[in-house]
Amino acid sequence: MTGDVNAGKISVLWNLVDFPVPEGRGIREIVGSVLARKGYTGEILIKAYGETTNPYPPEDGFTFVHNSDKYWRLTMMLVDIGLWALDSPAPNIGPATLMVVAKNIEEETQFVHLVQNLKASCYNTIFVVPDGYRPEELPMPNVNLAWYWKSLLEGGEPIPYWDLQVILSRMKQDDSDVFRFETSDDEDTCSCAMLCQEDK
Repeated sequence: MTGDVNAGKISVLWNLVDFPVPEGRGIREIVGSVLARKGYTGEILIKAYGETTNPYPPEDGFTFVHNSDKYWRLTMMLVDIGLWALDSPAPNIGPATLMVVAKNIEEETQFVHLVQNLKASCYNTIFVVPDGYRPEELPMPNVNLAWYWKSLLEGGEPIPYWDLQVILSRMKQDDSDVFRFETSDDEDTCSCAMLCQEDK
């Protein structure tokens, strides 16, 4: 591993329809606050998806995409997650973190599989779930860290590691299409034990 994942670039994909930003707050302020508390210091790049025009002033490192159809927005996020993986350094070369703030559509299981694939391949992944989330009703990808919505807004702590494992165990996880880097003694080969951070 050539760097600390906490110092690597952080890409945030945020669906503003699923999780509207409270009036007077900003995405960068909310995300920056919780990540700083967990020791993240890297540059934060944000892409927001909404059904109206961009409500935020232009700034470097911020992109806004608007479309009124929820399936289109989720599909666009799937495409952007795939592009992020292609554009990011391989985990064994440089650290990279992806944070997804969106509600999965139950029948669109590719969303869960794609995010799980990233963690299985040693990328650092962060997810946000609604308050009162019930894993039996809506699947959630296996990620490194996860926040409840209220805790995220309040700058609180992520879901404790073992609580997160309980949530994940209550779902039927389909790992049939999850790819992984093969591990070996080669120093240039990905080692999840070194690269994947879990808040135990």
